[in-house]
Amino acid sequence: MLTTNAFKTNIVEIDCLNHYYQEGGQRKQVLFDVNLAIQSGETLLLTGESGSGKTTLLSLIGCLRAVQEGSLKIFNRELFGIQETQLFKLRRYVGYVFQHFNLLDFMTVGQNVQISLELQDDFSSQKAKKMSREILAKVGLEDKFSSYPRQLSGGQKQRVAIARALVHSPPLVLADEPTAALDSRTGLEAIELIQSLAREQGSAVLIVTHDQRIFHVADRIIQLEDGRLKRGYSEEAALGLSELTERELNQLAENFHFKVRTYQPGEIILYEGDRAPEFYILIQGSVEVFQESKNARKVVLNRLERGDYFGEIAMLMGRRSQANVQVISNIPARILIINRKVFLDTVSDSGLTKAVLLQQMLQRLKMSATLN
Repeated sequence: MLTTNAFKTNIVEIDCLNHYYQEGGQRKQVLFDVNLAIQSGETLLLTGESGSGKTTLLSLIGCLRAVQEGSLKIFNRELFGIQETQLFKLRRYVGYVFQHFNLLDFMTVGQNVQISLELQDDFSSQKAKKMSREILAKVGLEDKFSSYPRQLSGGQKQRVAIARALVHSPPLVLADEPTAALDSRTGLEAIELIQSLAREQGSAVLIVTHDQRIFHVADRIIQLEDGRLKRGYSEEAALGLSELTERELNQLAENFHFKVRTYQPGEIILYEGDRAPEFYILIQGSVEVFQESKNARKVVLNRLERGDYFGEIAMLMGRRSQANVQVISNIPARILIINRKVFLDTVSDSGLTKAVLLQQMLQRLKMSATLN
């Protein structure tokens, strides 16, 4: 039995992980020196092109494949060299959400959810039924307990799959393209549901996705490119630059290697009157935008969170900053920095004029001010 002490820090620890496939009689490497840690309560998005190794990495973390080379620990258990019987036992502590739901058509909704509980050591039919009803109520499907999957919509099937994955409160939840078979609204609802239930249970969540619409839910975004792991800065940029397409964001990343700066709690990032030759996207922490009145009184104009941006008006109009920006969170603020010239060149190539982009950004700022 795993103890809860194992789940207070890193749920997953990967060090120099490599993986190979046999192809045409030759060994082909698909993962190269992957290093990664995932903490309890964290939501991590994994992106990358088809064939980049995402599903392979997910299956290794989920104890569905044997580790060939390097170190992979989940719940403080080393998977390299572990026996298949031990891998099977560890799978009980992982919740899986699949792209195509993987529900059993000959079982009711309640029975599909109970499957996860039947694998547990302390399984009892009465307790499993009670827990299944409770989790189905949380996903809004309590009245579907006796229904069959064929009677459900795609969104409802995904909710059942989420309930099945989380009913036993697993410390680690893995989701493989969970929005691919859903429309925009239903897909976002599914992701937010996974995140909400997982945080309630203190679980770590790893989601493989191409869906730019859900990037904002992540605590971190990482990218696999040809089997090598790197920070997904183009995906982070999408948080603030939703006006640009995925292709244009990738072009921006290729033209300019994004810089990331870290500012400590209380530190001033930008002073009123400074030149602002850069575009700033907040990817961690919180900041406050303020001015000082003539009597030195602080006038707060806005508070910004992850995915918000600043410096855009001064940058686009070639002016000095009209306000101060200061870190107000108790954790450091991490800022994605984009150079003005490269940013404007990319905007121009995308067909968005400076005036149109500025109008869109001002509209977004007005909406933000209304909400705040």
